[in-house]
Amino acid sequence: MKPNKKKKFDIGLFFTENIEKIILILVIPVAIYIAYLGTQYEPLTWQPDALVKAADNANNTIKTSERKAVDEGVSIITYDVKATWIKAKIRSEYYRTETQWLPSLFPEKTKRSAVNVFTVKDLKAQAGLGAVSVNPSSPLLAGRAAESGTTTGGSTSISSRLGERWAIVTGLIPIKEQLNLYVDKFSSSVLPDALRDMPMYILYDVERAEVVPGRGSGELEWQRLDFLTEFLQKRSLWSGNAVDPVDPTFFAPQVPGKFPMAYPLPPVTKKFSEEVAHPPFIPMLTDSQMEELKQTEKIREQLRKEMFDIKPEDILDNPFGGSESRIGATGSGSMDGSTVQGRNRRIRRNAQEPEEEEIKPVQVNNYLFRFLDFNVVPGKTYRYRVRLYLANPNYRLAPNYLEDETLSKEPYLITEFSAPSNMVTIPLESRVLTTNVFAADTKQPWLEPAASIMAVHFDLADGSEWYVEKERVYRGSTINYKRQDVTNPLLEKQTTGSDMEGSISPPSGRTARRTPPSPSRRTTEPKTTEPKTTGKQLDIVSEVSVLDMKGGEPLYKVPSAAQKAPDLRSPGRVMVLEPSGNMIIRTVNTDLVEAETIKNPTAVNALGSGGMGGYRGIEEN
Repeated sequence: MKPNKKKKFDIGLFFTENIEKIILILVIPVAIYIAYLGTQYEPLTWQPDALVKAADNANNTIKTSERKAVDEGVSIITYDVKATWIKAKIRSEYYRTETQWLPSLFPEKTKRSAVNVFTVKDLKAQAGLGAVSVNPSSPLLAGRAAESGTTTGGSTSISSRLGERWAIVTGLIPIKEQLNLYVDKFSSSVLPDALRDMPMYILYDVERAEVVPGRGSGELEWQRLDFLTEFLQKRSLWSGNAVDPVDPTFFAPQVPGKFPMAYPLPPVTKKFSEEVAHPPFIPMLTDSQMEELKQTEKIREQLRKEMFDIKPEDILDNPFGGSESRIGATGSGSMDGSTVQGRNRRIRRNAQEPEEEEIKPVQVNNYLFRFLDFNVVPGKTYRYRVRLYLANPNYRLAPNYLEDETLSKEPYLITEFSAPSNMVTIPLESRVLTTNVFAADTKQPWLEPAASIMAVHFDLADGSEWYVEKERVYRGSTINYKRQDVTNPLLEKQTTGSDMEGSISPPSGRTARRTPPSPSRRTTEPKTTEPKTTGKQLDIVSEVSVLDMKGGEPLYKVPSAAQKAPDLRSPGRVMVLEPSGNMIIRTVNTDLVEAETIKNPTAVNALGSGGMGGYRGIEEN
């Protein structure tokens, strides 16, 4: 009998038969470990009432908290502004093809049709005030003097000037775009006419809206301005007009007896600047060009005198100024656009060759639109919009020349109103200039930083400027001073005559220069010199509040007191709150130059009889 063979160990069979036991052996330690970890945490102490209370507190916090869109990283889309873009017309030249498919050798003549007219673009507004030279014999001057409580029989500087405040509105008249449209419409018509088929601007409407805080741009109340009546009154009061510093090539041709598109400038006592132009599209004249223009100013003044009897109905009833249209000259009315786009300026080549002239073309894409509003209230904020009147090229033509006989009834074409201008705030009589900033001393932290200011008052009765200087003004101060001894440099010069014309009066305790001087050290009180006063006292009320100031810190540390090194300080800046609610950063670098100009106004050269008087106001976006 054979012995039993020993059965071999089968590991696979082992796991198959004992898999439940193996899993149980592995799970039990894991469960014990998890149970052990559970004993390490603190037991929950929350009660249902506490959970309800916490939820209510979180809900109240969400409801009462004021989170702005900027805090959440959300950008606000100004739909009210973007909605105005729908008024912009689609420019067809971007979609034209230069390829002509089967062009006709002899284009068929078409009847004259209606034409679209384009309004003013890029309307801008700035405000200012200044002294205007007036005619002493004007009857309006006596009434103005009676209202202000002054007489016209005083000194020449007072009786021959008046203070005015204004808002200047400028824009671009798209003459090139308008002319191209006229060429497309009328060059191949059955009756082309060189006079009629040229864009002719005869009048414009100006509407003004006062900006009220809390109201949107869609809630503006627009009011039409009667600027023609106001202009005729001003012309009888002024002693003439200022020489316009804008290149006359960019002026729309003025029809005799019609109102110009660029409002004539008043004869103010200082220079006008770029606020009367529209750079970079419409630049100002250079000094040499201004000298040439002065020679022709007498001729232009004669043309301005014809505007005394202007009436709106006369302009609109006869848009072509009484000129006879060349109706029968069908062959002389061809238009190539060169008449207006290439208005030429003739320049002498040499003084020895007076007969030879060189023609220098000047490309004109836009005419200047300019309007001056003198009927403004200080402290208020305005916006403007305008529309243009163009002579109707189809006015009083025979019906057989027109697609529609109704096209000949209206003497003029009216554009749509332009997009509103920026907001502009009319300045008050008093303003504040920053002339220095003193930084706080780190060794004496109880001393706050301070600023030196010049408070300037503009007298509307005679256009004079009076000022008072304060060496120390601190944060939180409001620049309102009662019964101040003020200074007028013009009266001082007339009395003493010690200063030379063109010199710059040095600021008190400092050497006169155009760049702001380094402020004195905070620990040392600056030396002051009492300015000469004229014995007049005024209330200077600017309603300007000083919020904060920065600057005046030393840029480096001087190694030794014996070492001679310049005391360089950081430029000073002062944050002020204007009465209009705008926060403005005033810099010493800019204000000090204007302050020195006020102290010596005779150093400012005038353009003929005109120039910018006072200062420009705030331009807001």
